[in-house]
Amino acid sequence: MAGLAESNETRDVCSAQWLLLWTTAAYAPEQPSRQEAEALDTFYTKFQDLCREGPYAHCLRDALRDYGRPPTGSRRQVMLWLCAAENRCLQRAGLPTKRCRYSELMGRWRYADGYL
Repeated sequence: MAGLAESNETRDVCSAQWLLLWTTAAYAPEQPSRQEAEALDTFYTKFQDLCREGPYAHCLRDALRDYGRPPTGSRRQVMLWLCAAENRCLQRAGLPTKRCRYSELMGRWRYADGYL
């Protein structure tokens, strides 16, 4: 996961999992319709946490258990929930946490290419 701070190069199933979670959030609608919000909720709550070994093992599962479902009323809410969940994993692994500022998260995960 720490490798994703600057690059999208994944080194293991854990970093690949978080890459998918982050890019899904970044390209979610800014203000999802009810149907889109339900789809986001299903994606995040039914997502299989495949990170089962190492310092990030079961981080997503634990975040869902302890923090509850990510709020899906807006892209901002989903991204801030993910940031809190990932920071918990980083802290648990003894790594520095990241700032949870929406504008910085968007700059990191969504490119200004006009796509969507």
